[in-house]
Amino acid sequence: MKRTIAIIALCIFCGIPALAADGTFTQEYFYGMFAAEREKAVARLRSFAAENNGYVKFYSNTKVVLRMPAERVQRIRDVILDTGYIGDERLQRTDVGESLLDLRTRLKTKESLLASLYKIFEDAQVQQTLEVEKELGKVVMEIENIKGRIAYLEDRISLAEVTVSINIQPGSKKGAVSGRSRWEWINSLGIEGLMSSGGWR
Repeated sequence: MKRTIAIIALCIFCGIPALAADGTFTQEYFYGMFAAEREKAVARLRSFAAENNGYVKFYSNTKVVLRMPAERVQRIRDVILDTGYIGDERLQRTDVGESLLDLRTRLKTKESLLASLYKIFEDAQVQQTLEVEKELGKVVMEIENIKGRIAYLEDRISLAEVTVSINIQPGSKKGAVSGRSRWEWINSLGIEGLMSSGGWR
């Protein structure tokens, strides 16, 4: 049975120990950070991924999700602290070793069955051909599904996922309403001044 180990800590200025890459564990990191400038924090996190053979899975002005090589993800705390500070952090590790073993065993069994079916197909009479072809197609599809699941789990092991939620630092001027809308067509109307303090006259 799949074992899940979750380490959950709500902490301020307190770190999660860096964990080495493990051949059977997936790693998911969750950070809540505070920054004076969200845009700067997002840009720094995106650059970090590119510099370390990772990639950005998703980003907005309030959240960034990265996929990083497991052995390089320990530097993420330093990157966050470059542009703000950490309010809370969590790490979830999931052991998928038994799932992988089961899938690989099933794959080997299905591949043996496929080889047997090809042999039967070669020797089949005309009236048996359609039936054997149908079974071949079914087994081939099952093999591809198993291979896809194995590839997914191996990818989850090799690349840790890091989710960073970005909040405005208390007392920061950036926390004030900027008057800019998320929709550019509103900004193009030039009404942002009316939305700021003293704009209504």
